[in-house]
Amino acid sequence: MSSASQISIVRLEDADFPTAFEVMSKSFGSDAPFINAYFPKHDTPAGQEQGYKRLLAWKQASSDSTFLKAVKGDVIVGIAVWTLMTEPPPQTLEEVEGKEELPKIWADEKDREWMTRLWKSYVVPRTKVVNDTGGRGVYVLELLAVHPGYQRLGAGKALVKWGTDAADREGLKSIVEGTLVARRLYESCGLVAHIEEMHFDVGEGFEDRTVPKLVFLVREPQV
Repeated sequence: MSSASQISIVRLEDADFPTAFEVMSKSFGSDAPFINAYFPKHDTPAGQEQGYKRLLAWKQASSDSTFLKAVKGDVIVGIAVWTLMTEPPPQTLEEVEGKEELPKIWADEKDREWMTRLWKSYVVPRTKVVNDTGGRGVYVLELLAVHPGYQRLGAGKALVKWGTDAADREGLKSIVEGTLVARRLYESCGLVAHIEEMHFDVGEGFEDRTVPKLVFLVREPQV
């Protein structure tokens, strides 16, 4: 039996979220500037508790997002979030998290401003693709993570394929803002780079911070 055949893709249950977030944190480690900024201190107990509760709140509030887990036996080895996005994403961090929540998540004002600027640039390519569909929408891979101890078993590819298959059935594009490390995986699933390096207009005052290096990939529907 191949490794890929031992991987199952099912929906995340609410009780899975602490483990799912830990998988995500270990997957990205400290080498993903956007994740590090969006989920502060995600490698600490406090950061993980805050992070999984934010993910769970997102799941419970969004009927358009599907939260998936890749399991091997009874072990969660990977997670993904696919969203059918028919309207442009929130353009500001405040719209995403809520004004009152921002200082709770990013207690440091400079951290909060940094993430605010990152988000504003992050959603530009996504917004254009969604708008160009004229309301039909696109499938957006908003999060993909595979535990480092279970990589190269086919979990990542299976999680990506779940969404591209859904997009194909509806004749829609699928998109992702991917890390350089994950680019080969996405390309193997039919996504093509449309922006080799996404632009982040962070302005002045953040010269000591690492700007994310992300590639914007798009897959045309295969019908």
